[in-house]
Amino acid sequence: MSIAVIPAFLIVTSCKKEAAVLPLTPVTTTADTVTVPENKVDRNALLQLVNGLRSRGCKCGGESMPAVSPLTWNGQLERAAYDHSKDMSLLQYFDHNGRNGSTPGSRLDVAGYKWMVYGENIATGNMDEQAVVLGWLTSPLHCKNMMDARFNELGAGRHDKMWTLELGSRSSGK
Repeated sequence: MSIAVIPAFLIVTSCKKEAAVLPLTPVTTTADTVTVPENKVDRNALLQLVNGLRSRGCKCGGESMPAVSPLTWNGQLERAAYDHSKDMSLLQYFDHNGRNGSTPGSRLDVAGYKWMVYGENIATGNMDEQAVVLGWLTSPLHCKNMMDARFNELGAGRHDKMWTLELGSRSSGK
């Protein structure tokens, strides 16, 4: 199995693999729980993995990251993530910028997510939710993105071997 990761948009360091012990925690959802039926992500598993990491804190690269609040699933973030994974898969590329010129922020806008701050992780490979999170943990940039206390929601999408994780916080005025 091979994992390829590209640095995420708003991140700077990563957690170590040994931080990936995953306690089961209750899944919290928001009102925006409309999901994407064709998305092949186990939403509960992915949310539990990321929130398990956030509940313990970890070391991202050389930086200790404290425990932070759990995230909730957001269907608009899922839509943006799935659409980007599908686009990368169908057009055979691997990048945060779409072939049509889209950026993570513009894709969130199209999905209707009124963001204040966001981050994006992408990965490629035949893997399950645990393997993709472990892959992101090996990247100093992706780990810090998952541990960023500014984020309070997430959504993820997978199409074939392409994975996208969108993290965000909504603007209160939008």
